[in-house]
Amino acid sequence: MRRGAWLAAALPALALGIVPGAWAAKLVGGREQTALTRAFSAARAHRGQAIVSARASTVNPSWAVVTAVRPRSGSSRAPALLRAYFHIAGGRAQAGLPPQAARADLSSPFSVVVRYAGSGAETITYDQQYASICGGEGGFSDQQSDTVSPMSWSVRYLVDLDDPLAVTRTAAGTVIVPKVTFLAQGSSVHAREALTRTALDLGCGGTPTSYHCATTYGVGASASGLLQFPTRGGLQIGVPTSAKAIGQCDPSDYTLGPSLWDGGATTALAGQIGLVGGRLPSDPYAPVTVAWPSGSAAASTGFVASPCQGDGAACRDDFRWRGQVSLAPVSAG
Repeated sequence: MRRGAWLAAALPALALGIVPGAWAAKLVGGREQTALTRAFSAARAHRGQAIVSARASTVNPSWAVVTAVRPRSGSSRAPALLRAYFHIAGGRAQAGLPPQAARADLSSPFSVVVRYAGSGAETITYDQQYASICGGEGGFSDQQSDTVSPMSWSVRYLVDLDDPLAVTRTAAGTVIVPKVTFLAQGSSVHAREALTRTALDLGCGGTPTSYHCATTYGVGASASGLLQFPTRGGLQIGVPTSAKAIGQCDPSDYTLGPSLWDGGATTALAGQIGLVGGRLPSDPYAPVTVAWPSGSAAASTGFVASPCQGDGAACRDDFRWRGQVSLAPVSAG
């Protein structure tokens, strides 16, 4: 079956979380991956090549394949995918030609699903006091609240490990970009943000001015770039959202900027999952726990833009979430 036809047939099942048939192969991590990487790198013919993935046959688990590419300095054009077969025994890997069934298993189109699920909540309170602009007694108060609850998501991406779109060698390392498809039908986002602001100047007569905005979030139609493979390793995975706002939602009506939720602070960094050219745990398919702030890509790189940043005396942002990132096998049969 052609790759395009296979992907078209597989996507409906993936959307429902179903993996039909037997696995074409399985990712390996831990000691098995180390043994394969060592054996691959030791061969003179493989010098200058960058490993994309390592997987073992499900027909005969003692046989494995390492796929690789040969990067070109300064070029982003995707080179051909190369395969090297190995026999694994006693914790060591030795180059060889697998039996026909195992070789067919290992040469089948290979993709995995990256799933990121999580939930949390955010509560922002702001209370600032000023002197009255009219000069009267009582002063001016500016109060704002922002609550995001519920806040939950489960998003999925299909990663084709046999179709690198671009490979670039830089001073920081080799960057391999595989083909990624967002599985909108198998994803969900449920969140509601309620935002209010009341400004009251008692010195000007005491008439309050209030604003109210409610925004509901669902799955976004586009997720381009939200699944990334950083050069430092691991997976960076975001939550694509679409928003529908009702009420007085003009940003100029509010003192504070976007919430951490609306600012993308739920984008996770799962450093343990080196899916493309990196290291994987001994069980690559075991879920990895992520949480705010240690599991947030924004927090780890210092790009957190909390609406309370620089104004801790009058503003408090209670933001929390917890989730899991996991890989799931995809069948080629």
